[in-house]
Amino acid sequence: MTLAPAPEARPSLFELVAKHRAIVCVGTGGVGKTTVAAALGLAGAMQGRRSMVLTIDPARQLARALGLDGLRWDGEPVDVSPLATLGMPVPSGGLCAGMLDQKAAWDAFITRHAPNPDVREALLGNRFYQQLSTSMAGSTEYMAIEELCELDESGRYDLIVVDTPPAGHVVDFLRAPERLERFLDAEVLGWLSRPYQALGRGAFRTVSDSVRYVVRQLERAMGTHTLRDISAFFVAFDALFGDVAARAARARGLLQSPQTAFVLVVGPGERVLAEGGALMDSIARFEVPLRAVLVNRVHPLSEAERARPSLPESIYTELGVAGVEAQVLRWLRTSWQEAILTDQTERERLRRFAETVPPTVAWSEVEELDHDAHSLLDLAQLAQRMGALRTRSELG
Repeated sequence: MTLAPAPEARPSLFELVAKHRAIVCVGTGGVGKTTVAAALGLAGAMQGRRSMVLTIDPARQLARALGLDGLRWDGEPVDVSPLATLGMPVPSGGLCAGMLDQKAAWDAFITRHAPNPDVREALLGNRFYQQLSTSMAGSTEYMAIEELCELDESGRYDLIVVDTPPAGHVVDFLRAPERLERFLDAEVLGWLSRPYQALGRGAFRTVSDSVRYVVRQLERAMGTHTLRDISAFFVAFDALFGDVAARAARARGLLQSPQTAFVLVVGPGERVLAEGGALMDSIARFEVPLRAVLVNRVHPLSEAERARPSLPESIYTELGVAGVEAQVLRWLRTSWQEAILTDQTERERLRRFAETVPPTVAWSEVEELDHDAHSLLDLAQLAQRMGALRTRSELG
């Protein structure tokens, strides 16, 4: 039973997959977000769209869900032909999946934007850059957005699905373009490209908040490194300033584009829904488009089951006559009562949560499966349950 407003008042996940260029899945840990992202990517491929699923979660669940041993950061083609032998239509769009390699992505970023080989080698060989590319706060999240931009501009895909880390990093993901722009502030670049010894430590007290902020981030990342390597890095990086600043603006524009859809994945638990509400507030604050809320792992009962708060005693009597032990009968009785209570509690929680979701946002509830999704067939069936893929009855 769907608890959000009537279906006609909301768009469907099928429409979301068909119409958008990029889908960004966000949510708390443990709600099946990675599997949902894989199912959305597969749904896009089965709609005839060339689809790519990119994860920045190192848990490698995405590879397992797609039947792969591992993922390359630049994308791994998924063999979708087994679906034909399982009675499912073979995706006509094609499907790829990749996992972000932060260092490799930064190196590719520098290589793309360096104006000449000398600048490229000066940056790639700089000790500060080598640590910055793996340790700066928000670095992973920005590279994920940069990869999204690169995939978008490549023209190789019609649909790009990004699986983000759990909720604690979502704000870092949304703030990444802003952080890079602050990092590239003209005053910051000018100050840090001068030798540290020439300035003297007292100069730090006279600079702006932007410089102070960046230097604190640098010192936190670098530890005992001196600012000499930092100065050399910024001397070389200054040659990329215009391109990189433009990329940060491009990244923000892509996240806020009508062609991008944020999908919030939550579960029916009280804590998870509270965190989901906080994520919705963050999404609204950063003015990125929330297009769908998917409640995963719901424990629903049918209307007939809800109308029966307890099973007739005659059933337990018959089972007892058939030889079922008394302790098993007690377990069955308790389990039924707990199922009724869980259903009632979850329905009330979801009703309240649904009231906070704008009516223009798609709403989908997916019941908990009896096993983890570990095959293409499982993902296709999940996509159908989500409403991202037409069922045979809907296709006629």
